[in-house]
Amino acid sequence: MVYFSKYDYTIIRKHWIILFFKYLKSLVFLIFAFILYYICIKFKTQLWNEIVYYVFFPLILILINYSFIKLILYYIKFYNDLLIVSNWQLIVINSSLLFVDDIEFIDISKITKIDTYTRWMIANIIWYWILVVEQQRDQVKEFDYIPNARKALHIIKNEMDKEKELNK
Repeated sequence: MVYFSKYDYTIIRKHWIILFFKYLKSLVFLIFAFILYYICIKFKTQLWNEIVYYVFFPLILILINYSFIKLILYYIKFYNDLLIVSNWQLIVINSSLLFVDDIEFIDISKITKIDTYTRWMIANIIWYWILVVEQQRDQVKEFDYIPNARKALHIIKNEMDKEKELNK
């Protein structure tokens, strides 16, 4: 499950379909590298040996390494792209290994409207939506690939109601 409730906060991760697309991209690179390897081995006599050994084999090695490094970086980005709902704040963490980390705090009392929508039918079947948070002064934040966004909507609305009760 992608919702982790602990004490007074809830952690929401992105939907698993993102990793599935990244696996497919990595698989395409690997298949291309193995096809290139097969062509090099099969037609080594027709191709010049120097081209095979000094151009194609290093290219195959680079493709395989690129595929695995990108997959590892996708994993790190996937597990560090979080939405945390606490008692007073909505914390958005976008972190990766290579780029500057982005941590944003949205005060629950500043949220005026919260809604969900989907762009296509497959997303509705697989159960992921876009969560839209409108803040005061017409600031709109959209969070893509939120699994079961209605549950996230319910959690945030409960926190908003708790905040209103405390302010009364």
